[in-house]
Amino acid sequence: MSTFFGLNIARLGMQAQLKALEVTSHNIANANTPGFSRQTAHMVPTMAVSYAKKGMLGSGVIVDEIKRIRDSFLDRQIRHELQTLGQWEARSTYLSQIEQVFLEPSESGLNSVISTFFESWQELSLNPESSSARSALIENANFLLNSFKHTYNSLATIRDDITVNIELKVKEINSLAKQISDLNEQIVRLSARNDYPNDLMDRRDLLIEQLAKIINISTVENANGSISINIGGRALVHENTAYEIKTLTGDTENGWPQAPKIVWAKDEQPLYIGNGELYGLIQVRDQNLRAYMENFESLVWAIVDSVNAYHQQGSDLHGNAGIPFFDIKGDHILSIVVNQEIIDNPDKIAAAAATTPDNPLPGDGSNAVIIAQLRNVRFTVNMAESDPRQRLKENANGSTTLEFFYRDLIAGIGVNTQEANRMTENQESMVELLTTRQLSVSGVNLDEEMANMVQFQLSYQAAARLVTTLDEIYNTLINEMLR
Repeated sequence: MSTFFGLNIARLGMQAQLKALEVTSHNIANANTPGFSRQTAHMVPTMAVSYAKKGMLGSGVIVDEIKRIRDSFLDRQIRHELQTLGQWEARSTYLSQIEQVFLEPSESGLNSVISTFFESWQELSLNPESSSARSALIENANFLLNSFKHTYNSLATIRDDITVNIELKVKEINSLAKQISDLNEQIVRLSARNDYPNDLMDRRDLLIEQLAKIINISTVENANGSISINIGGRALVHENTAYEIKTLTGDTENGWPQAPKIVWAKDEQPLYIGNGELYGLIQVRDQNLRAYMENFESLVWAIVDSVNAYHQQGSDLHGNAGIPFFDIKGDHILSIVVNQEIIDNPDKIAAAAATTPDNPLPGDGSNAVIIAQLRNVRFTVNMAESDPRQRLKENANGSTTLEFFYRDLIAGIGVNTQEANRMTENQESMVELLTTRQLSVSGVNLDEEMANMVQFQLSYQAAARLVTTLDEIYNTLINEMLR
């Protein structure tokens, strides 16, 4: 055994405590760093030596590992809940925007505009020869159509915005996958040298959480320190390789431009999307928004076609047969305008019933009354009909009216929005709870770190004091031997 055996033990002790102090300093410095996991210096005794056949004598201590404190089970739970949170956040965001488009209930909402239009017919029926009543009807009809078009265009803008967001999310997935694969490469290389890439692992976990919020993923920790990420059983990231995905133009189904197809860039096979923001965006676009827009179109067509049908059955101010009140210049509601002939000559509004021998006077308002009462006429709804124009048809035995159909549309939007908001709040609470638990395990507790700092400082001072003591002993021993 070396004469300076005790000094070597003291030296190792000082080095170990100093390393522990450095780790503590690193923890304190990163107490507010997002995603940082606290670290500990794991100390183990060095190999004991035999002492004069009296037993084994310890030879000191070393730091054999800088451990990163992390609960992998909590990590998996958080990623799972983040996927669901991402889905409902996406739904909530856009459903709230859709709800704002209709401004219901309010005096400026579409329901009020529709009511004003039919009330104009009622006013005309009371004074069918009034030019001001006819002009007011035309003005309100134009305002109604402009409101219809504004509403539709606003919904179409939301649809386009979701489409852009889907494409951006795909690019974000590729970016995150590339960053994770790069970190995998660095982590594997450093781990092979017995270094401790804990901070790189923290950065990687933070990126994985961001990815999990966008799309459903599963992760596998590999023996070499890398993490593989799969989507639907297919690798997005494997060690230092990231596999890209891309978007293709969506199909058109019954006139509806579907969301972009998301496929693997390598072979254009479809990507499985079962949760996350991307799933929520696709669902709110091609399920919720599509249903709202098509039902809205059905309402517009029902009003336009019914008004036209009854208007053509009546007579204008001079006894001529009624012409279409609305001019339909295409197969879309954006193509509907008030008939230019009526705008140029309001006398052509067919407020009177058709001229017959029993009704020779064209100046009555009975046809205007019929049109005014259209809002209370029964309609049949056929949701199986792919053409929105054919879904809502007048039927004396029908189950709804124009007003009730519109109210049901608004109520459906409201219910879906409330559900999305509630689910978002629930998921936020769940993620917050799990994050709090994660922080209790992995987060930096400054009080605990201060206590550790004092402990390591005292241990360092004790080891240093041991060096001084041994130095005095060795000096005394050497001096005595020289006498």
